[in-house]
Amino acid sequence: MQDWNKEIDYLQSTRQRMWNDDYFEFLVRQVWKIDKPVSVLDIGCGYGDLGLRLLPHIPEGSSYTGIDIADELIQKAKDIFKTSKYRTEFEVADLMEYEPVEQYNVVICQAVLRHISRVKVVLQKMVASAKKDGLVICIEPSRRMENAGLFIDAPGYDVFENDQFLKDRWKSEATSGGRDFLIGMKIPQYMRELGLKNVDVRVNDYVEHISKLENGDYKERAGIFIQNYGINEEYEDADYYFSARCHLISYGKK
Repeated sequence: MQDWNKEIDYLQSTRQRMWNDDYFEFLVRQVWKIDKPVSVLDIGCGYGDLGLRLLPHIPEGSSYTGIDIADELIQKAKDIFKTSKYRTEFEVADLMEYEPVEQYNVVICQAVLRHISRVKVVLQKMVASAKKDGLVICIEPSRRMENAGLFIDAPGYDVFENDQFLKDRWKSEATSGGRDFLIGMKIPQYMRELGLKNVDVRVNDYVEHISKLENGDYKERAGIFIQNYGINEEYEDADYYFSARCHLISYGKK
């Protein structure tokens, strides 16, 4: 089992490259239409990244509760929000053992279900945690789509070469009961099977473009990019890297 307490740096670096803030605001205000105070439950909250993004865009009087199995991430979330003006609460909990007690207007998760073998079990807990007419929102990547949106401007780079890496990782982890690289494309159907209404899907519009010509932190960002995508280090001095993130945002009402 992965120890997420050791992945704080990784989580922070990847979460910084996940959203365009204007698109997130559009989802909150125009798509989900959160226009009155709500209670929010963030499943697998980590250090509270979604809370940091969500709370400024929802009405005053809203509350945010985060649960996560990693105690150090929960402590970091508490430290981040301890001087915040928002009503927040954080709890250490194993999602597989978590039993909903309270119900919330919004139940949300981000890049969590891809790491869980029994996805429907956790998704059922999310549905049970939502109030009547409450929103259930899952933000999950599709690595297959991301791979199609990957390009590296370097001599000898073959746009198809990462396909085998992705295939091998997908098969290996699927066999061992690990994460599902295609989970983002399965969740809308699972939501319907669990009885959610008005199920719909959006695609995150974030694109990462790392260029020697513009990015002062090129070396650092290129290193993270290579690590995250499992790219051969021979491309670590490419002129630029390009990737469409392709997170699928599925949502429905209870």
